[in-house]
Amino acid sequence: MASSTVRRRAARVTAGAAGAVLLALMAMPAAAAVRGPGAAQHIGGIPSSLAGGRAGSPGQPANRYNTGATHSPQVLRQLAGGAAAGRPAPRSRIPGARQGVDVASYQHPNGAGINWRQVARAGIQFAAVKGTEGAYYHNPYAHNDLAHAKAAGLSVMAYAFAIPNGNGASASPVVQANYLIKYLTTTAGLVPTIMLDIEYDPYVSTDHTNECYGLSQSAMVTWIARFDAQVQARTGQDPIIYAPVPWWQTCTGGVATFRHVPLWVPDYSSGSSPALPNGWRNWAFWQYTSAGTVPGIQTPGNTDLDQLNPRRVPLLDPGHRHGVVGHRVQLRIKPADPVAGLRLSFSASGLPRGTRISAGGLITGKPTTAGTYHLMVRARDGHGHSGTIVFGWTIRVK
Repeated sequence: MASSTVRRRAARVTAGAAGAVLLALMAMPAAAAVRGPGAAQHIGGIPSSLAGGRAGSPGQPANRYNTGATHSPQVLRQLAGGAAAGRPAPRSRIPGARQGVDVASYQHPNGAGINWRQVARAGIQFAAVKGTEGAYYHNPYAHNDLAHAKAAGLSVMAYAFAIPNGNGASASPVVQANYLIKYLTTTAGLVPTIMLDIEYDPYVSTDHTNECYGLSQSAMVTWIARFDAQVQARTGQDPIIYAPVPWWQTCTGGVATFRHVPLWVPDYSSGSSPALPNGWRNWAFWQYTSAGTVPGIQTPGNTDLDQLNPRRVPLLDPGHRHGVVGHRVQLRIKPADPVAGLRLSFSASGLPRGTRISAGGLITGKPTTAGTYHLMVRARDGHGHSGTIVFGWTIRVK
């Protein structure tokens, strides 16, 4: 992943550029940090008894150990070498950064629950929950984790662990995007912010012989673009991308295609800021260890800790909005710092049909179609800083 000692295939790396944006978490006050010491004990995969999968599912090998994990074993071997040798996980964090965790069914040993209120009291402000893997597995704890984390005051995200190979339709990015969205809609009753976790193929040898799922760089870029487009079409949002730096360089060539997408990058070696893919100027989320300990989560020394980039423009969250078809709406998106607003330029996706946003952040118009819309509003300044808020807007018929 992000370690400079990771073996790269230099001939396959090309230059690229991208920009990252982030979520409404920026408007939240900073909170206390949690402890990060401990040795990662699940390197190389988790016990099959904790995986929660069903062996022999279509398009998937019988060895299903990865379904309950937050990473492929290759990621942990590459990033957590120090922790594997017993070295404490890094303690340093960027001052003012919002703290978060990402979890899967591994965080529920023997069916144990997560006490999300205790997690919140420990200073955690956001959580990413593994929802699905490929098109054959869903996390049986995802529904409760998303609902209870949200009730405890955390911002929540759900992610799909991508498997861009397999049998027939199960390898399709459209099928995998729909699989996650359907699961979230039918079980959780909501579609939170979505993240695409794309990394090493966890079901092959860890010697990098098939780290890109057998796809060429161009085919991999197309796969990710189709997943992104399907999520955008279904939910109105661009999914966050989680990717290890060496994997991204090798398997996509470091393309600039996804510069508009928020980047979630793992890097366990740095104490000040994470390494980035070639040309990717900014990061939105940094996973800085997999060996953390969080009160309320029953995997001490084996929990991913993350933080949100504080070098962004914080925007005020307007909350869920309501409107009526044919009635004029007007909403101005405001920065938390009024001075920052003097140089911001706004854009948005997922707006109610019949409305638009001005460059100054004013949403106006007359909605033409009833429904609940999921808006993502972005703001950028002239110094490479940006901010994002995500909120809902329900339009009803009079």
